[in-house]
Amino acid sequence: MTTVRTCPACSDRAATGDVFCEGCGRPLPEGAGGAPVEHTDNVTTAPQQSMSEAARGGPGTPGGNGARNGDGARPGLVPPDGGPTAPQVSLHGATAGPGDGRVPPETRTPPRGAAPSGGPPASGSPEADAGRADSLITQSLRRDSVTPRPEAAAPPVPDWPPPAVGSNPVQPTNPEMCVWCPGRVGDGYCEKCGFLQPTGRDHVEVRTGAAVGVSDRGLRHRRNEDAMAIRVVAADDPRSPGTVCAVVCDGVSSSPRSDEASRVTAETGATVLAEQIRRGADPREATGVAMTRAAEAVAGIAESLDSAPACTFVSAVVDPATGTVTVGWVGDSRAYWLSGGPGSSASALLTRDDSWSEAMVQMGALSRDEAMRSANAHALIAWMGADSGEIDAHISTVTPTGPGTVLLCSDGLWNYYPEAHSLTDAVPKAGTRPHEAARTYVGLALRAGGKDNITAVLIPVPTEQGGSRAEQD
Repeated sequence: MTTVRTCPACSDRAATGDVFCEGCGRPLPEGAGGAPVEHTDNVTTAPQQSMSEAARGGPGTPGGNGARNGDGARPGLVPPDGGPTAPQVSLHGATAGPGDGRVPPETRTPPRGAAPSGGPPASGSPEADAGRADSLITQSLRRDSVTPRPEAAAPPVPDWPPPAVGSNPVQPTNPEMCVWCPGRVGDGYCEKCGFLQPTGRDHVEVRTGAAVGVSDRGLRHRRNEDAMAIRVVAADDPRSPGTVCAVVCDGVSSSPRSDEASRVTAETGATVLAEQIRRGADPREATGVAMTRAAEAVAGIAESLDSAPACTFVSAVVDPATGTVTVGWVGDSRAYWLSGGPGSSASALLTRDDSWSEAMVQMGALSRDEAMRSANAHALIAWMGADSGEIDAHISTVTPTGPGTVLLCSDGLWNYYPEAHSLTDAVPKAGTRPHEAARTYVGLALRAGGKDNITAVLIPVPTEQGGSRAEQD
């Protein structure tokens, strides 16, 4: 039984160790009343699909021995160099720290967003413990405390609510005024009510000829802490014409300025990816360089290790000439392959979460259902930020067969549709109308509750004959 508290501002649930509300960002008073409940996760995540299982055609795998709807066997997506979950590139302390710029493992900041964990300590080097979860999951977990800014003497506040700007009903003409109460704003927070302020990113859509993305703040958050960036190499480029580079980042709510962290990381990652590809770099090499630069960029905006903005990261490089898909990730933002038809590779999850629940499952300590029912289920064991210490970036390359779509998304979407086949069934043939599909995915998440920020980036993948599925239909 886990004792939870209720936020007095938005009635969202908060666990015993929480010091602020993830729903609205307001600091939680000590001793707030609550009642014991069985668990704090209202959405049970179904088992993730293993790419290795997809390749073997095992039971429960679309197109395998347990094929759904009689589709028959379909090729899997296991890369020639092994599964997609093994760390490939170490960021080696790229984030800022005292002294030599690296944070020693013994002083590394514990995972974000969870209550204390009492698991046995891990042992051995990463090489010796390959196949086991990151040893960070055995360390004490904490949330960074948020101390409200003290009230300062100020001129009388004008009448509230203030007039709005244009068609935006909440953005005031005076940026120093809170949009939720007659208080003053400092560093993005109201000094009176403590609420986060809108940033102009509540709903964003990016549309190119080769990829589209839609991001929305959802129904429970006061601002959008997700970010996305898309870069497409020119069609006349001599090295990699038409290659698509995309990044999705999800700000860690327990860190300050998490919306800024995701924006800086996404823009840096996508820009460096495209630059490396134009210079002729291999997609895997380009992904490693982009992730290192992105980690350095987000670390650079931290005022201190105790006040470090942080976010997750997932990227994709899609080469239209070969049809290969290279993904890189840190955290729990995901990449999926969505099958375009019976002759295509089966839909599959291309990433593995850097989360407490996934670590428990990989270690065999808990079943997936048990891990996802825990209050620590979504606690991160790796992220990008100045307080992340040395982390390993995961990189994987797959070559799907037939037409399909790569989906990059934050947990605001996959919390409601965790399995690859459920995403495929929810929006059939997403690659034929990617912009409409991206908006549909966001709409489905909103109708399902919209508890978190939601971001979906769709990249149609060429067929063997060349050209996207949309162009051929």
